[in-house]
Amino acid sequence: MLRVSERVPLTKIPLNRLAVIAAIIGIGTGLFVAALNWSAIGVERLVYGADHLHNQNPNANVSPLRLSITVVVLSIFASWAWFIVHRTGQKEVSIVGAMRGTKMPILETIASAFLQVTTVAAGAPVGAENAPRIAGALVGERFSRWLQLDIDAKRILVASAAGAGLGASFHLPLAGVLFALEILLVEASTRTVVIAIITTTAAVATTGFFVQTPDVFTTVPLTESPWMLLSAMVTGVVAGICGHWFSIIANKMAQASPKGSKILWQMPLGFLTIATVIYFFPVTLANPRWLADTMLGEGLLLSTILLILALRTAMLLLAFRVGMVGGNLIPSFALGAMVGGVVGTFLEPITNVPIAAFALLGAAAFLSTTMAAPLFGLIAAVEFTDMEAQGYLPIFLAVASAVLAVRVWSVISKREFRAIPITYASWTGELK
Repeated sequence: MLRVSERVPLTKIPLNRLAVIAAIIGIGTGLFVAALNWSAIGVERLVYGADHLHNQNPNANVSPLRLSITVVVLSIFASWAWFIVHRTGQKEVSIVGAMRGTKMPILETIASAFLQVTTVAAGAPVGAENAPRIAGALVGERFSRWLQLDIDAKRILVASAAGAGLGASFHLPLAGVLFALEILLVEASTRTVVIAIITTTAAVATTGFFVQTPDVFTTVPLTESPWMLLSAMVTGVVAGICGHWFSIIANKMAQASPKGSKILWQMPLGFLTIATVIYFFPVTLANPRWLADTMLGEGLLLSTILLILALRTAMLLLAFRVGMVGGNLIPSFALGAMVGGVVGTFLEPITNVPIAAFALLGAAAFLSTTMAAPLFGLIAAVEFTDMEAQGYLPIFLAVASAVLAVRVWSVISKREFRAIPITYASWTGELK
């Protein structure tokens, strides 16, 4: 019988035993993510009187003045909360750090996860997916440490748990698996694939038992017509380049975020600017889920798309610059949908391809290059929209065009740009 003290290498542990370990970690991750989701729902109901499960844009019925005041108050609370966590607690450890064997502090990681989801729920213009990732990583790291598993086993289980947390939070099981394999592990052996699948399946099922699964985005029918495929290539190039540069700038903003007591004045000052924008243009604080779904449905006027795209991008970058911690999944999907919508506005009269199709193609391409993960961006778009099989080819072509466009740009500019995936510590203030 295997004893945990023997520290048997992962390659020596039978797959059935690994499956049991992965399932347990997945269940623990699913419970953690369910608690995070319910805390976000509670904050939304407290602040706005609605939640994202029943209303894609919970703050839609709130006055611009109240939205602005809420954002300012939020920044004051968040600045002090992050200052206290960083000042009094142990240094946070990123997912990559945990995969390398660094011990994740329990209280600080839990505080970070709940702070991220609650601040996003209250109105911070960043994504909430970083929290379930570090939640899963914490469960995987601690359980692996308790079992005294070797570093290779820990690396795979931590990565699988992080992907499982992402998948459970958004009900994206396949995207969660690919996140672990493509972005974190950068490998797809039989053993890593099986562990990632089992962990994610257990996490998604567990979270789904306690939290209602949110509706997917509007399904956009795509075809394999020549005009559709041409539109996919053009949109992929434009949205891919935009996503690549957005990733580079966002990482620079996160690296320049304030350290120590500077956050106490820089974050409120930055959010005062954001609050001013919101007061005059309240739609810029709309939930990115609503923005993306609107682009995939009835759409928006070109002038409105350009306004929201410019202001929302600036708000997101400013939030990272002044120290707000979060992710970028849903915001990137929404930004990509708007970029695609702009392209579609000009090409729709020529190609007769619906603007909604351009929006979906743009969202997939933008997300793929922002995350520096083509497969993840592709599958996330498919799962988000419950896409039918005939739409796969245009999505594949859009993502491939995006990746190739970034590579060609790198060659032409004679510089090797490396987009750091958002899972890395650029979003947690701990760059490695």
